[in-house]
Amino acid sequence: MRSPTIQLLSVRRSLPLFLAVVVCLAVWQVTLTWRLMDQDQNLAAEESRERLEQIADLAVSQLAGALADWELRLRELEALPPPPEFGAKLPAGGFLVVLGTNSVTTYPVRPLLFVPAPASGTPLPAVFDAAEKLEFRDKQYPKAISAVEPLLKNPLTRAEALLRLARIEKKRNHVDAALAAYNRLSQETSSSPEGMPYALLAADARCELARHDGAADQLRAALIAGRWPLRRETFEFYWNEMNRLRQSAEEPPREALEFASLVSRLYNQWPPSMKKEASLDTRQLTASGALLLCHVSPSRLVVLTAPPAWPSQMMKLPVSTRDVGWRWASTESQSTGAAHVLRSLAESQLKGKLDFSIDAAVATRKLNRPLRLTGVVLMLILVIAGAYAIFRGVSRELRVAQLQADFVSSVSHEFRSPLTSLRGITELLSEGRLADPLRRQQSFGFLQRETARLQRLVEDLLDFGRMESGRTQYANEIYDAFTLVRTVVEDFKEEARSYGFQIEMSLDECASTIKADQQALARALRNLLENAVKYSQQCRTVWVDGSVTQRSVAISVRDQGMGIPPAEQREIFQKFVRGSAAKTSGIKGTGIGLSMVRQIIRASGGEIHLDSAVGVGSTFTILLPLAHRSELQA
Repeated sequence: MRSPTIQLLSVRRSLPLFLAVVVCLAVWQVTLTWRLMDQDQNLAAEESRERLEQIADLAVSQLAGALADWELRLRELEALPPPPEFGAKLPAGGFLVVLGTNSVTTYPVRPLLFVPAPASGTPLPAVFDAAEKLEFRDKQYPKAISAVEPLLKNPLTRAEALLRLARIEKKRNHVDAALAAYNRLSQETSSSPEGMPYALLAADARCELARHDGAADQLRAALIAGRWPLRRETFEFYWNEMNRLRQSAEEPPREALEFASLVSRLYNQWPPSMKKEASLDTRQLTASGALLLCHVSPSRLVVLTAPPAWPSQMMKLPVSTRDVGWRWASTESQSTGAAHVLRSLAESQLKGKLDFSIDAAVATRKLNRPLRLTGVVLMLILVIAGAYAIFRGVSRELRVAQLQADFVSSVSHEFRSPLTSLRGITELLSEGRLADPLRRQQSFGFLQRETARLQRLVEDLLDFGRMESGRTQYANEIYDAFTLVRTVVEDFKEEARSYGFQIEMSLDECASTIKADQQALARALRNLLENAVKYSQQCRTVWVDGSVTQRSVAISVRDQGMGIPPAEQREIFQKFVRGSAAKTSGIKGTGIGLSMVRQIIRASGGEIHLDSAVGVGSTFTILLPLAHRSELQA
């Protein structure tokens, strides 16, 4: 039959193996779960792709049908604004543009920064010849004004007359008169022989004459509002002039500039397409994805423009497909991933591709995967934590069992040594071998000391058992702590002298009244004194100090023995625990003394502290609360 020590070693060796097996099983389970998650991910991706293929085919078919329907509507459109039912179905953000030979109409009404074919001017009447000679050749400005003023009454010549009148007044440095003429000219709607609107000429001239009255800002607002039908180069010239006067480098509004450029491009493509010199695609996509639907006839060009989001408005997918998203893709794009499908718009007679995806479904799977993985990790942590808790619990039990085994061995040794001595001396006395009265008397004294030692050992064991079970009853009473210390030290001095030790005592003179069990506290002090003598091999002096503070009494037992390492100081007050140095040196002990001391001190409402260093010694300090006045009066 194996000994308990061998059994403990066997169990201790098997615990790491058990923990390793548990960890391996947990890792294996995590691996299997991961593979199952990958399979589930692949199946979900396949299902999503098949569903997305069907939705993409349906969407492209719907787009083709919607575009054909809109082409039919454009063919039937006669004029702007369109009928109410037509306008209600217009894509959000879309426009209708009707280009005639010399006209541009939009719906909803939208300003054009410049037009492809502005109205041409009328030739200058001959009635201005005389005024022109007087102004430029003869420099006779008053006579030139007299020649121009009659022409102000004729609506056909009024605008040109105002322009010349303002110009002549400006040459005469009559700024107010010039401004008044330009203000009247700004109300005219006709154009000069060069095709320039008279109102634009007036606005530009006013900017030169009055630079601080906001004329340049008014010119800018008029250009953006498309007030005059201008060619692109004319618009750019006056825009630069406005920037020069305002001392800025502002660019025209991008969206308005692109719209005007689009109208001009379509207008320029329209006549050649009718002559079959070039073709005009009736369905076009811009670089940004905007849609152009055109209906061409000899007399007009009708164009529907829709923003890049037009497919969303033309696709009528079921409600169940709300999780499907789309975006524009280049012709070189390739479909990557299980949640993306590319579809060409060739069926709709358009160049381009749409990339359909199930973003919401992908996000859901991305969320589910971490959740599942988190569950597996938590399970793994719980398994490992449980295995570790079992390992630690068994380790503690093994340690307690080992301490108990050491305790039994120590107690047996503590009993065996004095019993052997008592038996030997008793045999000598009973057989009468000690004839010398002095030796006989010494033997009786030795018997008395060893018997008292055995009795204390038995009482310590019994008291320890009662303390562990909570059956100890403490008789707390009021007394002076230092008086008890002196009594315990005096009783212990004789035993200390037998080992060659002396005890030095230093106690305060003030009162140290406490409320505690005298016998229990005396036993705790004696245990500390015995330990000080037992573990001090070099220095044969033990110091006992006592002091009183406002709230407590401090009793210290100090030695210069072997000391206690810092790693063992926390455990030294636990039951059955002995220092490694004591075991190595072969010093006897049971390992319950300091545990009893701590329990006694705590039962008295106090604390015990240890200050120790290896090779320097140890100081055990007992702190006990002073008795309250109410307790003293009672």
